Amino acid sequence: MNRLKKFFWIGLISLFFILAIGFYHQVNAADITYKAEYESSISYKLTITGLEEENEDYMYSAMICQEQDVTSGDFLSSFGKSFPINYNANTKTWEGSTLTAHDGATKLYGAFEKAGQYYVYVARLKSGSINYEIIDGPTEIETPPLPSLGNRISINPFSYTSTDYNIKVNALDTMLHNGVQRTIRFYVGEVTDEELLKKLSENKESAYDELLQYAKEQEPNLQEDSFQDTKTGILDYNIVADYPIENGKYYFIHSILDNENGTYNDVEDIEIYNGVSSSQGVRLTNFEYSETQGEPQSPNENSVNNGNVTNNRDNTTATRPLPSAGSSLVAMVILAVTIACVIILYVKNKKYKDIK
Repeated sequence: MNRLKKFFWIGLISLFFILAIGFYHQVNAADITYKAEYESSISYKLTITGLEEENEDYMYSAMICQEQDVTSGDFLSSFGKSFPINYNANTKTWEGSTLTAHDGATKLYGAFEKAGQYYVYVARLKSGSINYEIIDGPTEIETPPLPSLGNRISINPFSYTSTDYNIKVNALDTMLHNGVQRTIRFYVGEVTDEELLKKLSENKESAYDELLQYAKEQEPNLQEDSFQDTKTGILDYNIVADYPIENGKYYFIHSILDNENGTYNDVEDIEIYNGVSSSQGVRLTNFEYSETQGEPQSPNENSVNNGNVTNNRDNTTATRPLPSAGSSLVAMVILAVTIACVIILYVKNKKYKDIK
């Protein structure tokens, strides 16, 4: 009987220990954190922590959108906003970087460009299955900050002609949205502040912020113009042709992507150029400061001043408990088995007592 008692208590303690480990794992696996950040001119990067480690039995996907009624079927349909996420063993995180996704060749969706609340979903597809299982979402996530000034809207009036005048909205890359045309309002003005020009030439950290403030102070006396972005990224006219551009002077273009009555998030940018004037007309070139002013050298007409997209600001996060899909059922089964084993051992123990 003493031996039976010993097995009884060992079994009971072991079962409770296993159950405790199960509940402990469930609590720790329930915390999931999302971090969205601007990665390039056509995508944002999403990093997920708190999701279980890579498992060959499952393939994971994520989705960022404004809809709150996403179903598992949307991860298989042409919903257009889902993308695979891959496990990074070094950082112990899941990462995805194709938040601008396409539906065939007909339509593109740009994450975070529309105003309003965005939500993130995570789903997994079991090996051999054809149906995704949503394991989290909708979870609110904040719109990440735009890249630094000078890297949001690239306007390149580098040519005298009207056939190779390029425009690219880096923040949203509307030229790839196949027909989604946006109006861009802009101001052109001269920069005469030598100290500011020096800061810009030295790439001082606050130089572009100061340039934007400088431009806004001039704008009450400037003319506001506008043009519409095209799906090809090439305009059919030179937007500075009617401005009194002179050699050796410096000019800014303050561009504002119209939010279309609040439909889209506000995006503005500022850029600095050198002026060039000749018998062919006027144009602006890549900025190069010289204390001895003179006619700047003509750059390659096909050059594009897009710059490197960088983002040194704080990233935004959204945190929400991860629904443990199936874990509650497993916990209940373990609990039921534990109770049953305890009852069986108790009955046997009592039976042996009665026999004695």
